[in-house]
Amino acid sequence: MNKVHPNFLDDLEKFSGKSLNKKKDLSIILEVIDTDEKFKDFENLCFTGKYVNGLFRVLRNSANIPEVENVDQIKKDLSENMEKVISQLKDITSSMKEVNKIFFEKNYFQLSQTSMQNLQQLIEDLDIIKKYLNHLKRN
Repeated sequence: MNKVHPNFLDDLEKFSGKSLNKKKDLSIILEVIDTDEKFKDFENLCFTGKYVNGLFRVLRNSANIPEVENVDQIKKDLSENMEKVISQLKDITSSMKEVNKIFFEKNYFQLSQTSMQNLQQLIEDLDIIKKYLNHLKRN
């Protein structure tokens, strides 16, 4: 798989039955996915995003789930994997045009409430993309 086909995000939204949070930003990311290696990097980012989104879910619901005992370990795991998502995203965006690099730097890599919210929304989208990629591989 080299190039992600042009309707990928639209097909993804049809598959998931909901709109993506960061569709425009994802389309910028997909523009630089032009080799097998970069696609593999993108798949790895989606995998990590899906994992992080699961950790967010567990943390949100931990008060209601008595089996969740080690909340501190989950928070540590979440923190480490958030750093991994940022690192993977920085690797992918490093080959972008300068204007797009600046956009991602400003909107995703700052230590701010807004950047964290943007990142969390992107991670939700990456979770959906991972499920969609798994679906495509099976069919």
